[in-house]
Amino acid sequence: MLQLLGRQRPERSLALQAAAQQVDWRRLFRITPPDLTAYLAYKTSEHGFAGQCPVELLREAGHARLATAARWLRLRFELQNLVSEFTRHEVEFVILKGAVLAFLAYPDSSLRSVSDIDLLVRPEGLAKALKLIEEAGFKCPKRFEFANPLIVKDFVVPGEEISLPLEKTGTQALIELHTQLESAEPWFALPTAKVWKRVEQVDWNDLRIPILDAHEFLFHLVQHLSRGHFFSLGLRPLLDVHLWIELQEKRLDWEWIGRETVRRGYSDWMYLTLKMVKDSFGTGIPAEFFRQLKAPPRLDEVESLAYEQVWMNHLHSRVPPQLAMTFSQPSLGQAVSSLFRRMAPGVSFDGRTIPPLKAPWLGSFRRVLRDLKVKAPVYVRAWRNGSLAWSSLQQAARLVRGRGEIRNILLNRQ
Repeated sequence: MLQLLGRQRPERSLALQAAAQQVDWRRLFRITPPDLTAYLAYKTSEHGFAGQCPVELLREAGHARLATAARWLRLRFELQNLVSEFTRHEVEFVILKGAVLAFLAYPDSSLRSVSDIDLLVRPEGLAKALKLIEEAGFKCPKRFEFANPLIVKDFVVPGEEISLPLEKTGTQALIELHTQLESAEPWFALPTAKVWKRVEQVDWNDLRIPILDAHEFLFHLVQHLSRGHFFSLGLRPLLDVHLWIELQEKRLDWEWIGRETVRRGYSDWMYLTLKMVKDSFGTGIPAEFFRQLKAPPRLDEVESLAYEQVWMNHLHSRVPPQLAMTFSQPSLGQAVSSLFRRMAPGVSFDGRTIPPLKAPWLGSFRRVLRDLKVKAPVYVRAWRNGSLAWSSLQQAARLVRGRGEIRNILLNRQ
């Protein structure tokens, strides 16, 4: 699977051709993460293996592409309107992550599924941006009305914003606003204002949009999947990094990237992530880059923990996260304490980039009622698909502990 997804080289194609007759194609597609099924089918055809692959598998992948294409049509329509409004009201913004990758790094945008569009705005422009988005019909979904940062993320640092999706009423179009990047402050000694100096304009279909330049975008991708999510987002983010490096191959200055990585304090995250990308996909990252950096402490151990997050991502997405975090506690007392702490109504947090609620404080009774209304269907689905089985809960809890171990090994060093 990794050879099919990775760089197409003559020697690799020959090896694949020789092994193709022995491939159990049904099993191959079964172990492929759902968000990569369409791309794997595309690469299968590109290598000339479509005739060996069961027709129904290619048909399913085609359906996935159609669904993604339809979602992009809606998101692009909404984004086009927002770009127009932001431009008219002089709100500076940058488009991040999936939207950029889908239309620039992937062969076709329908091959890269998406859940939302991420926008970076300047802190001083946040209020105006939120107002424009609200006027365009977007609002915080009720399922996030009482969102607690302890539920949204495993780990929140002081000063970190929690960016919740804003949803267009009557659609599944989601927008996330950010004023921070994982590659800048408060985690690293890089003012976000300096990032704004490295913005460039690119063509995005019929739009001219601002994005981070090739180097800054790479830093952002790596820090988002590693330092931001501790590799819990699965295999696709690693493929995203691979495809971005392949796209920008002639523009990337690896000597400068190495120096800047050390200067900014990214070394452990960049070394670990790019080693995994290179080992997985044969990405063209020069060996000299790794020699410029010091390897992270306990590299073999932390790499093994990271790969476990990547390959067990299906459990991370199926088991309710609050349940997994509760079961990950080392004792029953701490598990109960963790559960009640997440339900506590008094938790305040200043970093939410969502429109303020009409009532600044609501009682715990309403919070619990909303919790039950929103989460009950999640637990019912988990029960039906077997994710509440004891073995699944244990594995999901182990993944939570694994993220904690990655964090402790690398952050304690920093």
